[in-house]
Amino acid sequence: MKKTILVAVSIALFLGISTLSAQSLLDNEFYNKAKALVAQSEEALQAGDYDAAASLAAEAKDNLQKSDDYVATMLMFYRANGWLGQARDRIAYAKSIKADTNYKDAYNTAVTAAGGAKEALDAKDYEKSIGLSKTALAALANIAPVVAKAPPSEPALPQYYTVRLVISKRDCFWRIAEFPFVYNDPWKWRLLYNANKSLLENPANPDLIEPGQHFVIPSASGEKREGEYDPDVNYPTYSPK
Repeated sequence: MKKTILVAVSIALFLGISTLSAQSLLDNEFYNKAKALVAQSEEALQAGDYDAAASLAAEAKDNLQKSDDYVATMLMFYRANGWLGQARDRIAYAKSIKADTNYKDAYNTAVTAAGGAKEALDAKDYEKSIGLSKTALAALANIAPVVAKAPPSEPALPQYYTVRLVISKRDCFWRIAEFPFVYNDPWKWRLLYNANKSLLENPANPDLIEPGQHFVIPSASGEKREGEYDPDVNYPTYSPK
């Protein structure tokens, strides 16, 4: 009976170790010692030394449990280390897009949490380390590069002007040329006159223009002009190129 029990114990231990070997990617001193003790237990059993066989089998079982504990600990370490790696990568990316400036609070939270995760990892508090790494990742989950907005462009100078009825200061080529958005210089009135004299009732008389007449404003120095003059638009002042 004793022999049968010892054989069963020995076989069970061997099968347990074999299963561990097949399923685990880790090899360690406890696992190797358990295998050696099983072999020694079987030798003692074959020699009829049942007490030695039982003692060796019990020691093998104890080392097998230590191996299981070691494997579980190492798996937790790798898991915690992996989460910390993700947190550090995210922080590095955040730094590269200037999150330390544009998302300062979130960045500082992540850096502090990652530092705590490393301390917890070194202290073998793997659950805490994982939790802090997740906190760091969560803090930076919504960051994105900040695209600087281009300053609003100035409107182009107008290309067309419709003569207005201004009682106090009647429109004429001289006054129209004087407008800052036209030429900012009344002496350039002839540019307007020459471009539009075919529209005048009396082309020989530049002073005879009427409200409602639609004049083109030719480019004086290659400046860009487009669209109709709108009194509600704040145009830039013309300056020769």
